Amino acid sequence: MIFTVPGMLWTLPLVGVPIVIHLLQRRRFRKVQFSAMEFLQRALRRTRRRILLEDMILLLLRTLAVLLLILALARPSSEGLPLALGRDARAELIVLDASMSMDFRNEDQSTYERALAIAGKRLGELDAGLDDRAAIIRAGLATERIASGDPNEVQAALRELQRPDAVRGDLTGALLAAIRTVSDLALETGQVRVTILTDLQANLWNQDSSMVTPLEELVALGCAVELVDCGVPPRNNIAVTALTLSSARLVRGDSCTANVVLRNFGNLPKDVQATLLIDDSPVATRKFSLSALEQRDWNVPLSPMEVGARAVEVRLQHDQLLADDSRTATLTVDDGLQVVLVGQEASPQQAPGVFDALQRYLQLGEQAPLRPRAVPVLQLTPADVAEADLLVLADPGTIPPRVVQTLVPFVARGGGLLLAVGPQTGQAELQLLLDALGSVGVGVGEVVSNQESPARVAIAAPEHAALRFFSDQRWQPLLTEVPHYSYRPIAVDPRAATPAATVLRFLTANAEIDSGAALVDWEFGYGRVALLAAAPHGTWNRMEEVPGGTLPLLYDLLFSLAPQPGYRTAYEVGASLAVTLDFPPTDTELINPDGARRSQVAAVSILAEGRHRLELVAAVPQPGIWILNTHLLLPDGAEAPLSLRLAVVPPALESDLRASTPEELRSFLPKSIRLGRPEDLDDEGFINNHLPRDLMRTLLFLLLACLVSETLLATMLDRRRT
Repeated sequence: MIFTVPGMLWTLPLVGVPIVIHLLQRRRFRKVQFSAMEFLQRALRRTRRRILLEDMILLLLRTLAVLLLILALARPSSEGLPLALGRDARAELIVLDASMSMDFRNEDQSTYERALAIAGKRLGELDAGLDDRAAIIRAGLATERIASGDPNEVQAALRELQRPDAVRGDLTGALLAAIRTVSDLALETGQVRVTILTDLQANLWNQDSSMVTPLEELVALGCAVELVDCGVPPRNNIAVTALTLSSARLVRGDSCTANVVLRNFGNLPKDVQATLLIDDSPVATRKFSLSALEQRDWNVPLSPMEVGARAVEVRLQHDQLLADDSRTATLTVDDGLQVVLVGQEASPQQAPGVFDALQRYLQLGEQAPLRPRAVPVLQLTPADVAEADLLVLADPGTIPPRVVQTLVPFVARGGGLLLAVGPQTGQAELQLLLDALGSVGVGVGEVVSNQESPARVAIAAPEHAALRFFSDQRWQPLLTEVPHYSYRPIAVDPRAATPAATVLRFLTANAEIDSGAALVDWEFGYGRVALLAAAPHGTWNRMEEVPGGTLPLLYDLLFSLAPQPGYRTAYEVGASLAVTLDFPPTDTELINPDGARRSQVAAVSILAEGRHRLELVAAVPQPGIWILNTHLLLPDGAEAPLSLRLAVVPPALESDLRASTPEELRSFLPKSIRLGRPEDLDDEGFINNHLPRDLMRTLLFLLLACLVSETLLATMLDRRRT
């Protein structure tokens, strides 16, 4: 026991005052003999013991009252008592939710800051001198035990914690870590209290939550589990939940659409202004009035002219949760796609064929988005395809094995290949290449000719990227009404292990009978292959007479085959940040959204297709645009610089701040778990039963009881003795 005002203990001799008064009061009486004294003495001898006991009780009560008054004024505390006289040692295990939603600010304080304050208060109630122990487990970007052991050291570690992470915290993993930590904090006596500090997000704390099982195990271990809601209503929030681009790669002059999804997660209507930017330059701004819980889409056309890796971002006016008020995406703008056109020009004595028609369509000048270069099939070498984006085999005839060995690695690494068949190229000429490209179940038929009832093509996959121009029904006749007098139908076996998608099909003119596919495509490795039987040919069809339909089909088809970036267009915070490159990288540098540079990368691995996977960050910690600068080591020994922009976005689910109610939680959580607001849990249960206490109030109550008892006893004795 310790005393807050130890100076009052010097007045302890005053405890003897009631004894002195008692003795003095006995000695002041004078003895007088009278005739009836003998009878009185006989009566006193009979009641002497009772009177003496009553007087001693009065003296004890008066002495005890003075002692209690002195001790109360000295302000004693139970702290410092030996364990046998005070309390058992105890342990406090804090599980701290450090997810993005905890950064929501209300009343100039974030939910996370309130959680830290509560944790600090509970750790401050521990005493290392009483063998108390503590631990903190943080569920943020990673589940980590911040500190464990001495309460003072754990509290010092708590003060080092800053903001929560822009991630969906793994509370299940944190509770599993808590189960392991309970055994580390094992006490010979006393109890371990597990305090979970969170905002009780409804989409996380629900009946299907994986956290129920570890909570039940903590209760089974004998822990006192408390679930503390650190959030403060109202929890209104407007967020950008998605930013997607219809194409992650464009050729200069082409366009795509940015789709922005805004959502009001609050119960009140709210106005907000959204701005779309490319490389921090605004391109569109719009104001929205969102009703309660409303979601709104905003589509913005983009046609950037500057070549390179571009950063697309949407920003909202800031509200109480900043992390979801912006979202980013990346867009690669090329100066033009390098196309190698493989085939043979028709001789002057021959009618122009597929090669001649495609060459005219693709050669549209230096500023055209496609940059073609013609190479005869027998002269095609690996050097011709090394820097190509697309290869077009225009009715090439027989393809030698040497050329097949050049084409297959090109597609596997991500290149695009268009096979346009015609009079010179059938199944026999393509068999070796089709087998090498994994096209099991795809076959090219014999030539079908019908001058009187020509076939037409029909759209089989309206959403396919090769038919982007024809999504407008007004332009579909430019494609679907063109007569085909001769063609090679493509057969597709739906039972094949490697499926090929049918994009266009041939229909006979009379009965609209499906007579084979006109365009199919499939994936191979990282690239894509298309087989086209409806290629422009002067004597086979009328496609060259309808350039308004033929040209968009060819260009959109080639763009759909263009190599895509070897990385995802968006990474979520906490995911592995990695890219796939065609050639080995050197001198790699990564710049985070704050401008900090790091030159260390996790690993470089070689994939089966000869590409290289560059592991940059095992768990990316921050949303925004990350910039990768590196050099690619080309086969000839030269180095080509490469700069990529990678978009990292916060988790959309963390924007929904609505909390589970106590009634909902009690329906599936273990019954012994105490849950509520901090103020509801501080004044009862584990805390006051085990903490050192100020004993002054207790002593004053005892003093009052002594005084009341002494007064009642003295009054009763006076009445009986008179």
